[in-house]
Amino acid sequence: MAFAKQRNVMATHFSAAIPAGLLASILLCEAALAHGGQYRGPGNVVPPTTSTGTGSSGSGSSPNGNNSGSGTGATTGASPGTPSGPASAGTANAIGSRGANRGRGAPLDDDLGRWEFWWEFGKDPWLRLRDAIQESRIGNADDQLLARGPLAARMPVQRPTEADLAAASEALAAALQSAHDRDTISSCLVALAKIGRDTKNASLHALFLPWLQSGDQELRETAAVAFGICGQPTPDHLSVMSALVADNAEGRKLSGGSAVNERTRAFAAFGQGLVLARNANPALTMSAVTQLSGILAHPESHGRDLKVAVIEALAQLPPDDASAATKVLRTSILDRLHAYYVRDLGPGERILQAHVPTAIARLLPATAADARTQWRDLLLADLRSGIDTTGARSGDGRGGNLYVAQSCALALGGLAAPWHDNTDADAIVGQTLLDAYRSHRDQQTRAFALLGLARQGGDEAKKQLLRALDEGNRAFEQPWTAMALGVLHARSVQQGEKDGTRVEPDPALNAALQRSFAAARNPSSLGAFAIAMGLSGDDTAADSLRRTLADNRQRDDIAGYVALGLGLLRDRLAVGEVRALLEDAQRRPFLMLQCVRTLGLLGDQSVADTLCLELENPDPSLVRLSAVAAALGQIGDRRSLAPLQRMLANPNLTPLTRAFAAVALGRICDKDPLPWNSIYASNTNYRASTETLTNGSSGILDIL
Repeated sequence: MAFAKQRNVMATHFSAAIPAGLLASILLCEAALAHGGQYRGPGNVVPPTTSTGTGSSGSGSSPNGNNSGSGTGATTGASPGTPSGPASAGTANAIGSRGANRGRGAPLDDDLGRWEFWWEFGKDPWLRLRDAIQESRIGNADDQLLARGPLAARMPVQRPTEADLAAASEALAAALQSAHDRDTISSCLVALAKIGRDTKNASLHALFLPWLQSGDQELRETAAVAFGICGQPTPDHLSVMSALVADNAEGRKLSGGSAVNERTRAFAAFGQGLVLARNANPALTMSAVTQLSGILAHPESHGRDLKVAVIEALAQLPPDDASAATKVLRTSILDRLHAYYVRDLGPGERILQAHVPTAIARLLPATAADARTQWRDLLLADLRSGIDTTGARSGDGRGGNLYVAQSCALALGGLAAPWHDNTDADAIVGQTLLDAYRSHRDQQTRAFALLGLARQGGDEAKKQLLRALDEGNRAFEQPWTAMALGVLHARSVQQGEKDGTRVEPDPALNAALQRSFAAARNPSSLGAFAIAMGLSGDDTAADSLRRTLADNRQRDDIAGYVALGLGLLRDRLAVGEVRALLEDAQRRPFLMLQCVRTLGLLGDQSVADTLCLELENPDPSLVRLSAVAAALGQIGDRRSLAPLQRMLANPNLTPLTRAFAAVALGRICDKDPLPWNSIYASNTNYRASTETLTNGSSGILDIL
């Protein structure tokens, strides 16, 4: 449940071409497979394992997620989305088959190249929802003016106090120790880890440890990563994760005497990455880096899930930490990643090596000029080798692998200085990304090349993106180009905030987005332009966005993203329309979440009481419960804590309702400003995914 077992039921609204009756039957099939969850895009993103390892990622392709385990014979993977250990009885048997039977019903042919996937994985740093909720409030006078009809006086959102956090932790610990169902247990484990504090009678270490010996694979891996989520980089916590990753005698003892399977090892490695991100204790950090690096030194001895977890974990060392100890660690990590990346381990390994370029882009600080140049040149060569300018198909070298090419396109912009003109030292990066967009045979690489240009930034990059917007086709190229332009401006605003300067909206960029939005008819394109205009800070677009929202109230695929665009613009005139839309969205969970996010950005959080009542609905829907819990967590008002704790302790409520109450408690009391897994979700190549990273149901990016 903490593992987002809602295999994107919320996403099926995207398939507008499916007849209503067939869509309804699909929804019923999916509801039987999944519970909990957060929306990451319409479908499973785990690529198929092929004999060549090159995969496929053109428009309309839909990998079916065959998990090959390690690919080396070291471990054996389970079926797609299925934990590799035994499942518990009861609720797990009815709901938690993790997509093992995804063949049931009519499969959705998801286009994994759509911009929605990238946005839903990486949206958190752009929304910064908690900051917005705390910084912006609508007063009572504004409520009366902007909302529909008279309203009672509203109080601003109140963050939990220390006493609230202690009480929530005690309630979750009590529920954890008395629960017998997988949903409540896993939700309480993650919620306690998010709060990150010991209770009066038990430490988090003592609360988490017993579940490593559970007969339920989900609970074992939840406990393993919880040691990292909790943010207590103590020797005891790190030794647990280290022993699990090593699968040594201590790890097997922790696991109840049996070998630690690869899924649990991978989740423990992801937990170690969370410790690296906090980097509180150099000695402990060095121990984790040494162990993780050692796994990449012998890739033939380890499985695919563990290797990807190790790469992603090593990438979490903070790039802005300039201490001597961290510099030494960073250098050792870079050396190990380089050695692994350039080894010829065969086509089947390249999907795993594809995680290295994006890891490098996260790791390297702007001050590491020499290292950035070396990696820039290596990744440029790999991207160029896959660009088809002659009509000949690229070879199967490292750069000819589609997943490697995608990652190079994503990473290069982050390693380059802005491209203002062709005399710039990194102009070659911008030109290569532009060539990749125009000529690469892989459509996803073309899309990621646009984002690479946006990350690089600069006058020439903007000029080329504006040209691409005018010349691109409306179905695929324009939505991605719009998102790139929005990112380009938003990144410049964020850099201005760091430098203490104000970056004004760009009239030329805004005019181009508005023209394209006015001409767009495709729902996906309208959504992309709405988000892009929000990222660009174009408040002159608010009127047309509000009109579009009013005209498309019944089109969730349009209304949700248009509302969010208005939220990004902080357009308070939209409050009334969005509130009214939320009232109609009880059975439209995707729209519900987008409306709550929008109202959060607009500073209006008047819906918490209504949502609490919805959570106590005597006829709960899995999808609706998930949406309500997520919405309450995003609001983050301490006044929701008491009713949620009563629900958690009420044995007369269904286990799912109690589990989602735990989810909401964890989100409201979360110690971190962004979701803990956002550091793994942002700027990742989700197309090169493994089961434990994300498969739409049971990876770490799927945890609610």
